Amino acid sequence: MRGVVLDAALASVAIGKMRGGQIRRLGNLPLKRVDLIVLAFLVEQVLIVAGLKGWTALSEMAPYLYIVAYIFLFIAVWANRSMPEILVIGVGILLNFIVIAANGGRMPVSAEGLMRIGMGDQISLIESGRAVTYRLAGPGVRLAFLGDVVPVGSPYPIHRMTSVGDIIIAIGVFLLIQRWMMRRG
Repeated sequence: MRGVVLDAALASVAIGKMRGGQIRRLGNLPLKRVDLIVLAFLVEQVLIVAGLKGWTALSEMAPYLYIVAYIFLFIAVWANRSMPEILVIGVGILLNFIVIAANGGRMPVSAEGLMRIGMGDQISLIESGRAVTYRLAGPGVRLAFLGDVVPVGSPYPIHRMTSVGDIIIAIGVFLLIQRWMMRRG
């Protein structure tokens, strides 16, 4: 998924270790349909590469494939719904899906936010259509407040834009890792 989710996972592992948790316990995490989670991630990465490389046929299908990737995630959430943290993750996925679906298969991103964190060069990439999973927030964009409108800049070492959905997903991932690292027995 997105960088903020990976950051939350790494922070959770570090905090879990400081709290006396065991990383090996994560191996007992009873996740179902991991194949669909991996497939959704791979679809997103292929779409990013397709846009950057100018693979027109795949780029034109990107909005539809991006939505299909989210459907894979919904199936995985449903399969793991017995874990409360997965339901939190599911809420974040749903928020991202809603804004992406409302905008023709593309996540709105704030140009002002990109400028604020020193990533203004990304604006031309989005405007050119080469960032096939994104569109700039502005007139005609639906539910922009759910898009990548939260700038994460200094002092954070990796600047990026994130969404409310991403933040909720990150919270769910953080809590899931904490629970399983601290689990006894």
